Amino acid sequence: MKRSIIAVLLLCFAVAGANAAGIAWAKAYSAAKESSKSTGKLIMIDFYTDWCGWCKKLDADTYPDPAVVDESTKFVPIKLNAEKDADGIRLAKKFKVDGYPTILFIDSNENLVYKIVGYAPPKDFAVSMEKAATVLSDKAKYQTALAANPNDSDAMLGLAGVYASTGNVDKAAELTDRASKIAGESSKGKLLDAYNAVGDGYQNASDLDKAIPFFKRAIDPAFPTQSAYARISISVCYLQANKPSEAIPYLKALLDMGKEADQYRDQAKQMLAAAQKGG
Repeated sequence: MKRSIIAVLLLCFAVAGANAAGIAWAKAYSAAKESSKSTGKLIMIDFYTDWCGWCKKLDADTYPDPAVVDESTKFVPIKLNAEKDADGIRLAKKFKVDGYPTILFIDSNENLVYKIVGYAPPKDFAVSMEKAATVLSDKAKYQTALAANPNDSDAMLGLAGVYASTGNVDKAAELTDRASKIAGESSKGKLLDAYNAVGDGYQNASDLDKAIPFFKRAIDPAFPTQSAYARISISVCYLQANKPSEAIPYLKALLDMGKEADQYRDQAKQMLAAAQKGG
């Protein structure tokens, strides 16, 4: 019994120490690959550039967060300059990284498993990391469920989220549309999550004309969390498309929301100021 208690205490101290020290970034990509092979963990690559302001904000606000630090222990994290590091240049070209920050989760054979594009506040980033850690097992679980019941709308929506995050966005959209026709009211939140996931997938692929309609479908007054995410995402899309006037109503609606919008509030204020100046 005493040995078990001591082991638990040591584990708690180890986690606390990891939080205090922050994310344990690997020093070299070769070492990260070896660690991935030996542990079975995915490599988490943060692609950045010296001029990227949102990269610096990610470093300052998101990476020090305790929940993000805890999630990082599930991976082999490494930061690569996409314009200066040899491995960064090679991998950015291989995975067609053209916006920063971009965070990829790959296996030791350099197969893409999960992708995060752009800045995200700590809570959203930690949730994305949780998804990255389980995406392969989730895919198998949902596929098994659908094999047993082809009309399992929750499994469709779960698998749609997996496809959206791994680049098969058209398949994700197809599954989401199928699920929307049969999902009950109890699955509404999951359906809105899937709309946002598909929107993210298209946005990450720079297909903004397809992304925006899915984000718009995720806005529902009864689901403020999904609605807040959808509104900030729509606003980003319109600004990316050089249509600042179209972003303004969504930013104002977001700022009029309650606590569910708090994590986006500062970002939305900055975006609204830029949009009102014309971009």
